[in-house]
Amino acid sequence: MHKKSGRRFLAAVLALCLVWMSCGSAVARTIDEIEEEQAQLDQEDQELAERIEQLKDDISQKQEYAEALTQRIQVKQEYVDQLRQDIDDLNAQIDVLTLTLKKSQEEIQSTMDRFKERLVTLYEAGSVGTLEILLNSSSFTEFTKRSELVDAMARQDQAMMEKISDYMDRTQDERQECEASKKKVGELKKELENQLEELNALYAENEELLAELQAEEANAEARQEEIASQREANDAEMEQLIEAERQRREEEERRRQEALEAAGTANGGTIPWSGNGGVEGFNPIWPLPGVTYISAGYGGYPGHKGLDIAGNWGTPVVAAESGTVIAANDYDSWGMSWGYYVLIYHNDTFTTRYAHLSSLVVSEGQYVEQGTIIGYEGDTGNVTGPHLHYEVYMYGTRVDPMQFF
Repeated sequence: MHKKSGRRFLAAVLALCLVWMSCGSAVARTIDEIEEEQAQLDQEDQELAERIEQLKDDISQKQEYAEALTQRIQVKQEYVDQLRQDIDDLNAQIDVLTLTLKKSQEEIQSTMDRFKERLVTLYEAGSVGTLEILLNSSSFTEFTKRSELVDAMARQDQAMMEKISDYMDRTQDERQECEASKKKVGELKKELENQLEELNALYAENEELLAELQAEEANAEARQEEIASQREANDAEMEQLIEAERQRREEEERRRQEALEAAGTANGGTIPWSGNGGVEGFNPIWPLPGVTYISAGYGGYPGHKGLDIAGNWGTPVVAAESGTVIAANDYDSWGMSWGYYVLIYHNDTFTTRYAHLSSLVVSEGQYVEQGTIIGYEGDTGNVTGPHLHYEVYMYGTRVDPMQFF
């Protein structure tokens, strides 16, 4: 009978241990996943904040560049306007010169027509010259008349040639000026096309420049809002997990008491240990005994949700309050930026974290008394020097640890 009761006692203790191990490890994995995502979100949020500040500087610089572009655009626009005015002026000048030349041509047109007719007549006459005309005279009187006629025709031809020559001399400058103006108008129009192309390119560059930066800034700010919402969701999920942990602990305690009672009954009514397995309240002690220097307080910089206590590398770190280790990272030196860390569940309200440790002396599922050494100060994770990063979760949300000292 004594052997049977002993076996029942051992079975009850084994069942209690299995309940304890399965409950603790399930919660730790779930909390790790949430904390890993939370750390990633914090890191991304910090990077976004830095990027937004950089973008603001970039936008400020680009706005200065845009102002310079605007000034250049104004200069270009003035140049384009001047080119158009010059073209208009030259076209007006060409119109005046054309009218002047047309009027002069109208005045000499009859002379030029007669001269053309005279040239045609001479051409049709072939090789008959002045001497042949005179020698074919039948009398001196006819010779005289023919001589006078030849002289008259020569004088008339000379007068027409002189008149045409005078016209050409008189209108030469105007004709040259008109041709030069037309050539200049062609050059100015080509220059105008080039300037308009550059002007349109400047306008496009200016608009695209600011649009890209403003869009990037808007995307970064929108992502920050998403991260803030995700953080709230993670905090709520953490609170639910801690509440679930509390309920599991109650159920575990109930089962443990039943197992103890069964074991006690089987052992002749003698209970081998007391039933005070939990903690009540939260009266923490200083987690880094002998070190009082705080290098960064809660909220000391954006995203800092804990207390940084800086002492010598290797200084012992103790449990601020009694509780159960629900996470003990001693294998990943980055540890979601916390490095090596310990997470202790105290009760349904409070949980504490001890981060950036150099090494751990506790393991997941282990129950530790207040003041028990759990590890040693170090510089693992995202740090600039050795210190202890101490956090307090209240209903799943990180709060300022200093309010409890």
